[in-house]
Amino acid sequence: PKSGQNERETRERLLKTLHDAGIGLDTPLGILMMSQAEASETVTDATSALLDELKAERQSVQAELTTLLERLDKAFGSIQTLQNTGEVKLKEQELSLKQDQQALFSHFMKSLETGLKEQVFERIRERLPTQEYTLYREARWHGYARLVLMAGGLILLGASVSLFATWDQSSRGRYCLAHTYHDSRTGQLWCDLSDAS
Repeated sequence: PKSGQNERETRERLLKTLHDAGIGLDTPLGILMMSQAEASETVTDATSALLDELKAERQSVQAELTTLLERLDKAFGSIQTLQNTGEVKLKEQELSLKQDQQALFSHFMKSLETGLKEQVFERIRERLPTQEYTLYREARWHGYARLVLMAGGLILLGASVSLFATWDQSSRGRYCLAHTYHDSRTGQLWCDLSDAS
């Protein structure tokens, strides 16, 4: 309800209904119903106030949006004008830049042709000893690496051959370590190889 008269009518209807149902205002159910009615009125008032605020805010935002749209339309027109002007200037600058690049490239090629041969040969002569030293050093290290790899291969091959040659004795020794018997009378340790597979 938005008016005080509607609130009063609603309250009177609630009191009449409670009275007709035989519920007194001082009973727990009556107190609960009245507190619920008061809470409902408070929520309704708060909701109405909030709706009014939202309506006012919406109208304010709509007015601001309308103003903003008008400004954006003006700014878009200005941007279009600037873009057209910028495109014309950009094309002029591209033509000028191409001409400058061609002239610079021609000058660069002429200067390159005059002094390039002497500089290249001089640099090659300067760098040859350094590169030769580097080449020999790398070849030496590659040789060392090959020697180390070959030595490692030989060691691995020797270990494999000795392991293969003594495999039978090693397997018997492992069997005996796992199946050793102790003779308590003589105090000797022995292994029965007839059970070994």
